[in-house]
Amino acid sequence: MNHEELAQELADFWLPALKGRDWKGRLEVLDEIHAQLYQDLPTLEEYDAIASRFVAAVIEQLGAPPIREAAQAKIYATSSDEDHWGAAFAWQYGLTGNIESSPNLDTPGHERRRWPRKMVDKLTEAWIQGEAIRCRLIDLSRGGARIATLGSSAPLPPGTEIHVALPEDRIREAIVVFSERGRVGLQFAG
Repeated sequence: MNHEELAQELADFWLPALKGRDWKGRLEVLDEIHAQLYQDLPTLEEYDAIASRFVAAVIEQLGAPPIREAAQAKIYATSSDEDHWGAAFAWQYGLTGNIESSPNLDTPGHERRRWPRKMVDKLTEAWIQGEAIRCRLIDLSRGGARIATLGSSAPLPPGTEIHVALPEDRIREAIVVFSERGRVGLQFAG
């Protein structure tokens, strides 16, 4: 049985137990299932592949409803489906598909940056001390970028080294210049 088939079989098995619960209850059950999968699967790679596909299958079987609360966003963020975790980022940051409508962005008349920035709104990955995290690239300039991280992780201290995947499959080294409320400002190295 391949990963996709096993994930679908798990979703079919657990769906009745998840359907009758609210999103917070579903998150609690999924956390327990993930803990058991982590113990039962022989490698971290298999766990990552199966657990995220399992969550995607569960979300689809629940009808993939729009995100309305934090527990639901946390579930969607662990899905292998880019549309699911993209919806989780969009919900967390109040995005409506147009990053320019996001609050707290500098207006063009108040721009203090050395290079003009371009709004991007792209799901991507970053690596901090070799650990990959999913994030959303918010804006990009010649000298840096701003990303949004999902979840309530501690702010990254200024000076933290980070690698970020940019459009056209480029990976850039950068350092954190600010970090607050899940948004991280980066200055590119070199």
